[in-house]
Amino acid sequence: MIKFKKKNLSGSSKRWIQRHYNDDLVNKAKKLGYRSRAIFKLEEINNKLSFLNKNKNIIDLGAAPGSWSQYLSKQGFKNLLAIDILEINKLPNVKFILGDFTNEDIKKKILQEFEEIDIILSDIASNTTGNKKLDSFKTNSICLDVLDFASNNLVNSGYVLAKYFNGELDKEIIEFSRKYFRKNKIIKPRSSRKDSKEMYVFAQK
Repeated sequence: MIKFKKKNLSGSSKRWIQRHYNDDLVNKAKKLGYRSRAIFKLEEINNKLSFLNKNKNIIDLGAAPGSWSQYLSKQGFKNLLAIDILEINKLPNVKFILGDFTNEDIKKKILQEFEEIDIILSDIASNTTGNKKLDSFKTNSICLDVLDFASNNLVNSGYVLAKYFNGELDKEIIEFSRKYFRKNKIIKPRSSRKDSKEMYVFAQK
């Protein structure tokens, strides 16, 4: 049993930590040496769609702490570029750019590394505030930025996989993906937590 100091943690924080330590996938990720349980979502989605290719250029937007890039690196992928506003610890075969991918200077750096981008991944979620509408709006705004970046920079037939939340702007995300991409899927991984509103939009340019 995990004990908490009442003065330091709110009720929601206590519940999150208790759930985190009791999470089978968190424990499995630790045993396998991964940085977070998020790798199982990427693994599950790729098992269904088979879109990841070791010969393709892949960028991981909002990569921190780096678990998706770490998973791909361990699987033998070599053409990997991770981007985040937070530093991540170095990974084999993964180049890293510190910054916001919506910034024009960062976009230039990305395109200097990869003249052609075949696959864009994003597991970005904004820091939660407790306000569900605000949280979904902030995360889904980023998802729309990811889709816009993908529509402008992916090669023809390239793929984008991006996280969003059920809630504010989710209809706009679906509409955007249908308008600018020729193949679209909405995915709820079984490896997502049951109480999570997270979804993934998968599309092909």
